[in-house]
Amino acid sequence: MKKFLALLCALLATVSVFAKGAQDDTVVVYAALDEKTANELAAAFKEATGLNAEIALQIEEAGTIAARIKAESTHPRADVFIGGNSNFHTDLASGGYLEKYTSPVVKEAKIDSSFMDPDGYWTGWYLGALCLIYNNRLYEQKVKPLGLNPPSTWDDLLNPVYKNQVIASNPATTGGAYLMLCAQIFRLGSESAGFDYIRKLDPNVAQYTKGANGSIPLVAQGEAMVGFAWGHDALKQKMQGNLPITVVFPKDTGFEIGCGSILKGAPHADAAKKFIDFLLSPQAGKINAKNGFRYPVRADVEMPAGVPPFDQLKLAPWDLKAAAVNVDRWKKQWSEITGK
Repeated sequence: MKKFLALLCALLATVSVFAKGAQDDTVVVYAALDEKTANELAAAFKEATGLNAEIALQIEEAGTIAARIKAESTHPRADVFIGGNSNFHTDLASGGYLEKYTSPVVKEAKIDSSFMDPDGYWTGWYLGALCLIYNNRLYEQKVKPLGLNPPSTWDDLLNPVYKNQVIASNPATTGGAYLMLCAQIFRLGSESAGFDYIRKLDPNVAQYTKGANGSIPLVAQGEAMVGFAWGHDALKQKMQGNLPITVVFPKDTGFEIGCGSILKGAPHADAAKKFIDFLLSPQAGKINAKNGFRYPVRADVEMPAGVPPFDQLKLAPWDLKAAAVNVDRWKKQWSEITGK
């Protein structure tokens, strides 16, 4: 009997070792990124570490992924959630859906700690800023003859000349629109001032799109004169499609911290940590910059030609905590003003 128990224990120990090895061999990733970037990150991770990265879900809708993570929380399928701004990750952390992890790469690479969750639940690995775009032909024909400069500030969008000529987006369906709202509150110094801006802007809005970048094709096609979008997406589409638009980063603009986080109960916890470390590497930063024109948090990664350096942008004075905890309340207030 003793021999049998000893043999059983040895067998269980062996199985445990093999199970751990199998567990650490692959990291399962949910990616709120474009397909090309997600797949190239997975391939580069394999090359850098020898570990596999399975992109189990790839969809450019961070809210959809966050909802799935919550639905699967009792039996987590994925290990890591990448993409989506810090609000989505903060919401998951507050609900108990994430594990704490601070990558040693932050200190090693001297990455600005302001791009990291102070509570340790999410890791910022790229940045994006909101921009204004306008149709060159429509400006030359309809606005320039009035002696007006091209739109270059948030307040310019309130000018009556742009009545029914602004393409905006809906905070209920896209994070970019919510961060645009936050930018008005933070730059103007109060909720009341920020929502007064939204109240004045609404009559000039021709359409609220579901996505943050819905304005780009509409303005390029001349359906409207001006709009706002993510700067990296606007620049990418302008350059690749030779679009007849001008991209402007206004003073006190809104921005996002694109994050990666480890799910609570991640089946492959060790591999998940390695993947977060990898997101902060020069290789991952280059892939993201090349494909998405997104700004890496590392200072040693070059951006594509024509993209202004992030440190030259003039950002609104940001309050990450306020932006995260007021999501539902501010969205509701926006909806009451616009009727959307």
